[in-house]
Amino acid sequence: MKAPRVRTSLYLSLAAALLVSSVHAQNSSPNTNWADNYAAAQTSPQQNPGNNTVDPSATPVSAQPASKEPALPRSKLVQKLLDEGVNIRASEIDQYARNTTGGVKQGGHNVGQFYIGADFDLDKMFGLTGGTLHFTVYRDYGLSLNALTTGTYTKQQYIYKNPYPRWHLGLFSYEQKALDDRLDIQVGRLGSTTYFGHLVVNCQFVSANTCGEPRMLVSETGLSLLPSATWGGNVKYKTTEHTYVDVGAFEVNPEIQPSNGLDWEIKHSTGYTLPIEFGWVNNDPKTVQYPFELKGGVYASTAPLTDINMNTKGEPLGMDGGTAATDHHIRDGVYVMGDKVIWRPDPDSPRSFNVFGGWVQQLEQQEIMRQQIYTGFVMTGPFAARPYDTFGLNISEFELTPAEQAYLAEARKKAGGSGWNARHQFAYDLTYSIHLIKGLELMPSLQYIVHPDNSSIPKTAVLPKNLFVYAIGLRMDIGVLLGFRPAAAND
Repeated sequence: MKAPRVRTSLYLSLAAALLVSSVHAQNSSPNTNWADNYAAAQTSPQQNPGNNTVDPSATPVSAQPASKEPALPRSKLVQKLLDEGVNIRASEIDQYARNTTGGVKQGGHNVGQFYIGADFDLDKMFGLTGGTLHFTVYRDYGLSLNALTTGTYTKQQYIYKNPYPRWHLGLFSYEQKALDDRLDIQVGRLGSTTYFGHLVVNCQFVSANTCGEPRMLVSETGLSLLPSATWGGNVKYKTTEHTYVDVGAFEVNPEIQPSNGLDWEIKHSTGYTLPIEFGWVNNDPKTVQYPFELKGGVYASTAPLTDINMNTKGEPLGMDGGTAATDHHIRDGVYVMGDKVIWRPDPDSPRSFNVFGGWVQQLEQQEIMRQQIYTGFVMTGPFAARPYDTFGLNISEFELTPAEQAYLAEARKKAGGSGWNARHQFAYDLTYSIHLIKGLELMPSLQYIVHPDNSSIPKTAVLPKNLFVYAIGLRMDIGVLLGFRPAAAND
């Protein structure tokens, strides 16, 4: 009964946002200094310390609009705080999705997340060169469409991260840069997915197939999402002007998600995750017409797994129930991804056409999925009068493991149904992102899933049919609207 009220407040916000859109349409124009701002953006970190995805006001990294995108004026108080080294981050992301066909059943649900945090520049404050302190607190609300209705492994709303609606201290970390910013070290309470497997272009969609990293890297690797931060450290080093290596080590602690984030003991730790990523990036528009990124990585996690289809007695879990057995296989896998601008008609405009793709492969079979292959495009400025909007198509193929297929078939038979889930499923997401003003974005989305699984709702007699979803999202970067800097911005 709560969803209609949340949805009503969402639509009221959208109505107000559309009023701002008319001002934006009249005043927006290509930025004559776009190349300089773009170049600065490319050399900055691509992660948002306040959110495990990307800055809500961001557009594709290889087609980043200028920092001069039409924006609300910055107050003297905000400028004073920035000059003194204090940057406030706050964001509200709200997404409503409904499936009209397919899935375990049909329905609609609203989810969202609010966060607020700050970055303290310790150089400006105390003269500590290269030092920054970050912290963020979160409030999640709502339960997602895939958790309650469609039952799919894939999420139709990317913001759904935590089923526990409470305030939660997530990020709390110290960052140190050195060697002319070629070396970046961060330690503390971290969300490990912040650092690995990111293409900003992939987050211009409502679904969670690739935002802010591929779905497989979120759920199958032992890496953790903010706000479920654990102890960890990350070191990124630029080996050359266009290449880097990124290495991390992160605690795995299943007790973090339902907590308020204030218990920093490690007695509930079950292991650790070690990811390594290599990148080749050439995205300075002053030196290359068609910017690109190429990233690849490997990961391993020592935390034990819950067996997919075997109980502690050695019996099939889907048919006989009981307590799932513990599996001590090492989680490991590899990934590669990249994006490239292939159309850029004006070097002084953000308008561009960016193609992307990636592959994530588990090297063991103790998971729900063993593979994800994805591709798509994002066009920035599909209309000359709206150079900051984006229009994109995202296509992902997922492969179920044989053990998960067997578990779902056994659970379905026990519930009175029959049939096996297809081994391969395909998820499509078509999203148009309307940049109403810098920091405020409206995102309608159409999604279609062929051969959907029901891993989120396994105890059902239903063999899901192809799934159609319509969704709408609102991303409001409150910090940017007030004049603070988005993470990794240089404006």
